[in-house]
Amino acid sequence: MRVHLYDFRWTDPETCEFQASHEGRFGRKPFGRNAQLSLEIVSQTHCGGSMRDNVWKKCPHEVPGKKRCEYCRSREGNFIFTAFDGFDQSNVTAEDLDRIGGEHVVYLAWFAPDVIKVGVSKLERQTMRQLEQGAYATLFFAQTPDGVSARQLETLFRRSGLIDKVKMSQKKSGLLPFVESSEVQAQLLSVLAEHRSCLSGSEKHLQSFLLDDPIFQNWSDIYGLDLVEQSDKPFHVVDLGIGNWVSGKVVAVRGAFLILETDEEMVACNTKDLLGREIEFAPKPLGLKVSSALQGALF
Repeated sequence: MRVHLYDFRWTDPETCEFQASHEGRFGRKPFGRNAQLSLEIVSQTHCGGSMRDNVWKKCPHEVPGKKRCEYCRSREGNFIFTAFDGFDQSNVTAEDLDRIGGEHVVYLAWFAPDVIKVGVSKLERQTMRQLEQGAYATLFFAQTPDGVSARQLETLFRRSGLIDKVKMSQKKSGLLPFVESSEVQAQLLSVLAEHRSCLSGSEKHLQSFLLDDPIFQNWSDIYGLDLVEQSDKPFHVVDLGIGNWVSGKVVAVRGAFLILETDEEMVACNTKDLLGREIEFAPKPLGLKVSSALQGALF
């Protein structure tokens, strides 16, 4: 069936789903590792609509060239999750604050040796948040009673020199890091020790939220990266355009990146690049079809 792709999501540590619309109706396509999957790109990008309180709404303007237009972004109202620094509440409503109520965790997420970010999430979503963004490993170092304090901690660590966002290009280049878990843990503990001095002076009270024993987690087994690393087949990350398709078995998923195995190769694609496009999921033979210029660059 040809559908208009709204989003790609992890629903639990074993399952992901595509969220899409067809003739004004919203649906979901769940799948896990080992599933057979075919993806064909059949349109340019136009706004996929918006989601608020788990209710999807079609974009009234169908804005071309945008995965999510300004109108739909505004309806979703994600400012409190994406831009609020915990200090400036001039543009924050009581409803916004309610959305970040409850216990939160603050963490350092490792993507590559030179790509480590600070972040926050609700306590009950601490695992899912890491899987969604594709962190290779995480060090949870603080727990707060609400999202305001958590964002204050995040802001101070960011001001001390850490990043709080990772570009897709950085995630793409570090999909298979080939690094020992003990090395990652040691690096994260070292970075935490280096930056925790940012909690001084008027912000010293925030030290009370730091964990005495930070919690380290490696997520590579959930992603299935070992199966890709152990394979003798060539590995490629591809950008799919109109008329391109890939069909194979899902062997790994890291964040938004799907890794499919065909008869000849391992193919990774970034699902976030597909949002707003019309996709055909009808089964195809195992393989990859891309432009001749790109195909020549792969081998």
